[in-house]
Formats: sequence, structure tokens, C-alpha cells
Amino acid sequence: MTVPDDLASIRSDDDEPAFAAPWEATAFALKAHLVATGVLDAAAFATLLGEEMRKDHAAQDEGTAYFVAYVTALERAIATIAPPERLAAEQAAWRAAAEATPHGAPIVLDRCRDKA
Repeated sequence: MTVPDDLASIRSDDDEPAFAAPWEATAFALKAHLVATGVLDAAAFATLLGEEMRKDHAAQDEGTAYFVAYVTALERAIATIAPPERLAAEQAAWRAAAEATPHGAPIVLDRCRDKA
């Protein structure tokens, strides 16, 4: 599978954008990249996604249940290379960097890491 240069150009059957928000496209692209580079087994991911789809993610994020399940399955799939505590630390670092970034400026993770 190849990923288009512009994920916004991917359309659903009814010609609506396939992604409702940029984070959905990012999750899709990350999974596609991990499969293409051999880091992630597509069948194993599909199994995890099926398990997550059977859970009630709709209650967590109305309207985006599929991609909430998708991201949760992706987090589970990469747990061996990015353990949950390491992933949580990265998420916290990005949040801190975002908060330290002036409006309109690019978020730079090193901005907060240099202060640590």
C-alpha cells in the first residue's frame, strides 16, 4: 500500500473526506508507515483493531469512535517498541512544548527538553 502525498485527497465512497480531523490522518499515516517499514504486522494490527472496535469507544469521543479505537490499537501494537510509560512521557513532553509555544509558532519539542 502506498500513502498519497496529500492525505486530505483520500475520499470515502460518498466523496466525503476520509478523515474528519488531522489527527485521524496522522494515525492512518503512522500505521501505514510502520507496516511499510516492517515494524508492524498488518494482520496483528487488524486483530487488535477488531478487539478495540468491539469496545465502546464512542462514549469517549463522540463521532470519532473508529479512530479512537484505531489509535488505541496502534498504541497497543507498538507497546513493545514504545512502552506505555515512555509513550506517556513523550505525550507529556509534547503537551508541555505546545504550552510553551507562542501562538502561531511551530511547536518544537526541544524547546522544553532543553529546560529539563
